[in-house]
Amino acid sequence: MLEVREIDLISKTGFMNDYVSGSCLTEQFFDYTYNDEEKYKKRVDNLLTRSYKREELADYLIGVHTSLEDVDQARTQIEKLRKPNSVVVVGGQQAGLLTGPLYTVYKAMSIIILAKQQEEKLKVPVVPIFWIAGEDHDVDEIRFVYKGKKGSWKKHLYNDTNQASSASSASSLLINKDEMNKWLKELFASFPETAHTTYLWERLATFLDKSTTFVDFFRCVMNWFFGKEGLLLLDAHDPGIRKMEIEYFKKLILEVEHVQNAQQKGAKAFADVGYGEPILTDEHNAHLFLEVEGERKRLDYDRSLFRVKGTETTFSKDQLLTLLQEHPERFSNNVVTRPLMQEWLLPVLAFISGPGELRYWATLKHVFTHFKVKMPPVIPRIQLTFIPPAVQKWLVETRYELEPFLLGTMEELRESWLEEVTEYPVEDVIEQVRGKLLSDHKPLRDLAKEMDPTIAKLSEKNLAIIENQIDFMRKKMKNFVRQSHDHTLAKFTETGFWLAPLNRPQERVFHPILLMNVIGEDGFRRLMSTDMSVNHIHKVVYL
Repeated sequence: MLEVREIDLISKTGFMNDYVSGSCLTEQFFDYTYNDEEKYKKRVDNLLTRSYKREELADYLIGVHTSLEDVDQARTQIEKLRKPNSVVVVGGQQAGLLTGPLYTVYKAMSIIILAKQQEEKLKVPVVPIFWIAGEDHDVDEIRFVYKGKKGSWKKHLYNDTNQASSASSASSLLINKDEMNKWLKELFASFPETAHTTYLWERLATFLDKSTTFVDFFRCVMNWFFGKEGLLLLDAHDPGIRKMEIEYFKKLILEVEHVQNAQQKGAKAFADVGYGEPILTDEHNAHLFLEVEGERKRLDYDRSLFRVKGTETTFSKDQLLTLLQEHPERFSNNVVTRPLMQEWLLPVLAFISGPGELRYWATLKHVFTHFKVKMPPVIPRIQLTFIPPAVQKWLVETRYELEPFLLGTMEELRESWLEEVTEYPVEDVIEQVRGKLLSDHKPLRDLAKEMDPTIAKLSEKNLAIIENQIDFMRKKMKNFVRQSHDHTLAKFTETGFWLAPLNRPQERVFHPILLMNVIGEDGFRRLMSTDMSVNHIHKVVYL
């Protein structure tokens, strides 16, 4: 078993702190409070009063998983979904390359762990579902990972100049196999060669070969990671799903004014308490998108007409409803209506959210209330940092606490250590010499001013040259000091490089293949199946 430690890194002020500590300020934004021990039981009771398209959904998921590995595990979960008392734990993300940052896999872990735990407690079938936001068209957000380069982390971008439109959704975004192969090769070239490297390359090459779109590739990789755990993968922008959602889109179109008003009301209430504005949008946003000539375009609604943003194209409600019946696959949600669509489509026991999602969900209660449905319990996903053995060994030897490194203050720690161990008073002597030189040089400048403006300028230039020379000596002396402590300073830097790359949480910069190259598929599976609490407290895993 891997050793897991919990460290509370949440700021003691702000929305997240208030939410997890059960502050009455946050209660108004949700139907279930985070600390209510009975929330899941109450939620099941509520879900059993509603009906869902279970058979259609199950048939769709069978179709998806038949072409993937571990189909037997998927089938077991899908059959559970057909049962009238089954519920789901859901969470989702865009279809990033190699899944995108590690927090995507931590979200999937959270879904699986919570589903298992609650199935045992509630004695009802609980199905884990990962909602792939295939409609997302922000390609810049999903077409890169970070790679290590000269002791730092740089974006490694997949560029396809042949891509027809960067505004098309990830579900329809075709992969250029040659370009992606090249991208993968360059990424793997930046890895240290380990016993796992070749195997990982072969696996990814197989998935790439099978994939046509970004979502295909994402689905293959996610299924490789979590298929054995029975995680079901639902592409929200699959035409089969869109067909099932026609009646729900119809509600959103017919009652668009209410959606707009409820969203504005919720956002204002959240801001009024002092929590800021997680969704910046205007009152005309219809909170729907429409595909127009292969591009995903926002719809606005004002004065009884829908308008395709940035164009003169308009639709009445009736015209849009006709289009919906004919082409449901052209419609998609935004962050305001996606939670509602999830709620209508799935019997959601709990929604697993990232820190940013939690904030925008908090503005949506009025939208849910308008449609007479309760918001599900919103549960923060697992946040995790893995500690490589060499880093752990150094921290133990030097007795440094982990928290400051996780919070991205490595540089301050390193410089403060250097100051303490430096035996030469470089700064003191430099400042002493500078002060004396300035004072001794003053009569020369004063005399130059009396004599001639040109000579006065030369005297100022002369002083600047002297100061530059002092700075030059300071740099040389400082470099000498740094070089004499090179080994320890490199250890500080390496610890920061792993624990807070780019001074950000590790899970936001690293991708899972980077981790698997270190610990292998078996190590990765051990990490993914380690039993831990799904809560707001940061996890540290010692590899």
